[in-house]
Amino acid sequence: MTAPAISPALAATSKRVVQSTLATGSGRDAARLAAGLTTWLRDHGGGGKLLDIQVPASSGASSELFFLRLEGTRFGGATVEEAVMRLAPAYPVYPVTDLGQQFRAMQLAGTGSARVPRALAFEADPAVIGSPFLLMERRRGLSAPDWPSYVREGWIRELSTPARERLWQQGIDAIAELHAIVVPPELQPALQLAVPGENALARMLGYWRRYLELVAQNGHYPELETAVGYLERERPTAAFAEGFVWGDASLRNMLFSELAPCGLLDFEFAHFGIPAFDVAFYVMMDYAMAQGFAEGAPRLPGFMGLSETVAYYEARTGRRVPSAEYLLHMAITYTSLATTRVFQRLHAQGKIPASLVGENPPLRILRELLATGRVPV
Repeated sequence: MTAPAISPALAATSKRVVQSTLATGSGRDAARLAAGLTTWLRDHGGGGKLLDIQVPASSGASSELFFLRLEGTRFGGATVEEAVMRLAPAYPVYPVTDLGQQFRAMQLAGTGSARVPRALAFEADPAVIGSPFLLMERRRGLSAPDWPSYVREGWIRELSTPARERLWQQGIDAIAELHAIVVPPELQPALQLAVPGENALARMLGYWRRYLELVAQNGHYPELETAVGYLERERPTAAFAEGFVWGDASLRNMLFSELAPCGLLDFEFAHFGIPAFDVAFYVMMDYAMAQGFAEGAPRLPGFMGLSETVAYYEARTGRRVPSAEYLLHMAITYTSLATTRVFQRLHAQGKIPASLVGENPPLRILRELLATGRVPV
């Protein structure tokens, strides 16, 4: 008997595909990495030794991460026994990959939030291990995983609704801590998005246009063209306050102790720009995890919608989030661009057929948003 055909939407969210998006470090030569790090740590880590290097089960869709166990290693006068190494990706997901900027952003973020892992070192020379890399402190805590999706099972789903609401609010509190960081004027140019623009909004719009050009090199996606055009055409006239932006503010980039974030991860898109973007992204990404990656599951009770989240953030910080629905359009456009690029990588690696690239979950959500004009959260 022939098995029923699986729809492209379900195929794009299968365990195999989702886990493939996260297994980005498995193609590296571990022996070469270890040999290069051994010499480098001797010279730059206080004579320290590398005891072990591991590829985490989930490395992140746009990064290559490795866990390191160290002995006698010192950075900044402190002994470090565990670290995380992030490599510049072999197949870049972003139009600009600058580990040096990520390192500086993490250093700055750490001055305002104890939840940010300490940035330990940055090595720009690819000859050391075959790629530039940065080292950061390893944090431990409960995570909100992609697979099995935290929406479908696990500790977050098992919480009571009031507990989930408190967890959501404490996530907003953690974002607000980052937004309270004062970016010194002399650091602002180095932390801006690497595109021209007279202000942060102009630079973000230029960045999305450049991102679209990158994605379009390997396929034609009318929804992405329409979405970027919408952001350019509907550009708000109101000025946005500028400051530190995490860039990927979501539950899946937080580690938790009880209900409070104890680790903030993934500063690949951190920059000096529009902090309010993080607030919209926080809501949108949870919606994408439910409706997209958890195959249409509803968001978990207790997690606030866009208007509630904005109201909580504004009351907590005293800062306005203008044009919140516009920023949500921007957030889903960003996630669709990034995920399409990740799926293009999977196709280039022979892991998925070309037909699935255009069925990635955020792109399907974007397609619905453009068709209905209805903000879904």
